[in-house]
Amino acid sequence: MEKNNLTFIAVITVLIVLGIVGAYTYLDPDSVDTGVNSSEAVSIVANDSMAINYSEDYFHVEEWRVTSTELVDSVPNGTTVQENSVWRVRIMERSCACSGIKDLFVIEGYVSANTGELLGIETKSVLESEYDKKTCSSTSCH
Repeated sequence: MEKNNLTFIAVITVLIVLGIVGAYTYLDPDSVDTGVNSSEAVSIVANDSMAINYSEDYFHVEEWRVTSTELVDSVPNGTTVQENSVWRVRIMERSCACSGIKDLFVIEGYVSANTGELLGIETKSVLESEYDKKTCSSTSCH
């Protein structure tokens, strides 16, 4: 009888662990079944000639830089895509470490999560106030 209880407890423990691992995998955006992960998407955008030229001109202090990725289902150029099948990559750097709202230099690219194809890229300079506070790359921001 005691051996059956131990077997039952072991089976339940394994099922719980598998459930936790499965939930973590499901909720982790990098674990979505894609051919390209977020790090690869950042690399694809960062290695584009437009991004390289822009970063050489405007990115000077890595500590002021923030990179973010997000799976999205739309591309600004009107390309129709499947739900959560495109990585939106934002590479941003603050223009100055001084307090107050400053210019934010932005490279924004869209990469197919399935194929790694660069679907679009743009560069721009905007005020930090046009972005969420969490995207600021300096502690003196806002």
